[in-house]
Amino acid sequence: MRGCLSNRAGNALAALSAVSALCAGPVFRIHAQQQTHDKAPLVFEVASVKPTPPDERRGIVHQPPGNQSYEAIGAPLRMIMTVAYTVTDRQISGGPDWVNTERWNIEAKAERRGTSDELHDALARLLEERFALKIRRETRDLPAYLLTVDKNGSKMPLHDPTDLKHEPIAGRFQNGELSLTGQNVMMNYFAFFLSRALPLNVVDKTGLSDHYDVALHYVPELPAGARVNGDAPPPQPDGPDIFTALREQLGLRLEKGRGPVEYLVIERVERPSEN
Repeated sequence: MRGCLSNRAGNALAALSAVSALCAGPVFRIHAQQQTHDKAPLVFEVASVKPTPPDERRGIVHQPPGNQSYEAIGAPLRMIMTVAYTVTDRQISGGPDWVNTERWNIEAKAERRGTSDELHDALARLLEERFALKIRRETRDLPAYLLTVDKNGSKMPLHDPTDLKHEPIAGRFQNGELSLTGQNVMMNYFAFFLSRALPLNVVDKTGLSDHYDVALHYVPELPAGARVNGDAPPPQPDGPDIFTALREQLGLRLEKGRGPVEYLVIERVERPSEN
């Protein structure tokens, strides 16, 4: 399953500490490419936004193959916003209750291929148009994890600048271990991705401005009393936690501190008209 965020998978993995937002079914992918600024903004020339049929059980937001379209199935607006604006759920506040509960199907296709970030920006513009969505951005100085380069330096290979691939970061949870891989990843985006796996937001303090290929394997910590599908979880395998894995495998370090965290406050939103 490509480029997606899943409600069902998030719920299934809620017992896996804060890893719940990382995996959709067996695989979760989300964009990792910086916005291209020398082109006109990408626009969805065809877009449909409709209420989800009541018998639809899926909850997913994803980019179909081809880098030209976006699709949401059974997704609440709040969930779609986390993808479009690259924020965690805890960074969104305000709005009526239906933003969290009413589900929507979206099919949108752009006039040309674009990077994943361009598609996300186009999705944000679509939400602002169809839902009359108006947000206010606030930056708050809060407890956070600070992502820095370890004393022995980065271990991540540079992405070949002639290779224009921008495959989304992919996560696979299997046998108690979470494996993440990504190409053409910038550190500010990687910090956001890590924020989904941790109870605090991650602020990029690496000073690294290049694009990298990343591969990370670690064993998520299960909270006390956690249950998986109603059963006691299996014994955790031997393996590094996320902090050790980042240091040993990527040459990065996470330390608690304080940092700027952006919040989105919903000031206005309306249900879309039939289309």
